[in-house]
This record gives sequence, structure tokens and C-alpha cells, in this order.
Amino acid sequence: MAIDLQQIGKRFRFYTNLKELEMEQLKTMTGSDETTLANIISGQNYLLDDLVAIVKNFTDLNPQWLIYGEGSMFKPMSADGKCHDNHKSCLKKDKTAYLKQMKDMLIELDAAEVAKGHHPDVEALKAKLDQYKATH
Repeated sequence: MAIDLQQIGKRFRFYTNLKELEMEQLKTMTGSDETTLANIISGQNYLLDDLVAIVKNFTDLNPQWLIYGEGSMFKPMSADGKCHDNHKSCLKKDKTAYLKQMKDMLIELDAAEVAKGHHPDVEALKAKLDQYKATH
């Protein structure tokens, strides 16, 4: 299976937007410079070694999903039922606008995955966003 740097960048951008991580936070969390992070997010001109070093800092991110688009974005919960997601109880951004932005990114990501012949479970993510929007 071929590795597509642009797809990895789109998935990483989706993950960081979902987690509401800004560039300064990413730099602090990973110890990486802005150029490397920006290159990964834009999907161009980076080494997989740089990506691996950065991904190690996100304990809840499933590297199989990030690199190949397979499986869930997040690693499964541990045996004690705890998710290592550091889930935020509230969003910093306007919820309606934020959810629309995330849904638009899902549509873009889904279209790119389908074009590559991948069949990720994007519909489940869309349904979760719709459910969250309905309850908040």
C-alpha cells in the first residue's frame, strides 16, 4: 500500500483541528519546528522520520489511520474503559461553526479517500458530529 503524504497531511490537519490544537501548542507538544509541522499539515516536503517523531507525542492518535486511512482515528480504550483522549468538556470555538467546519473537513477527507479507493468509516464520524450538534 502506497503512502500518500498529502492524505497524511489532511488526516493530521483533521486530527489537530478536532483536538483544537494551534501551531504554538503543536510546537510545544512535539518539540518540532513550525516549518516541519506546516509541511506535514500541508502534505509536502517532509520525511516520514519527522512524522514518526511527532506522532509519538499523540498517545490517542492511531498511526494506522493517520498513515493509511485504515481503522479509527483514535486508539481503542484501554481495558479499564479509559480513553487516552484528554477529551475536552467544552469547545473553545463557536460550537455551530466548529461543527460545520469539522463536517466540511470530513467531506473533503472522505472524497479524497474514496478517490484513492479507500473506504474509511467517515459516515460514522459524520453521524457522531450530527448527534453532538443535536444535543448541544
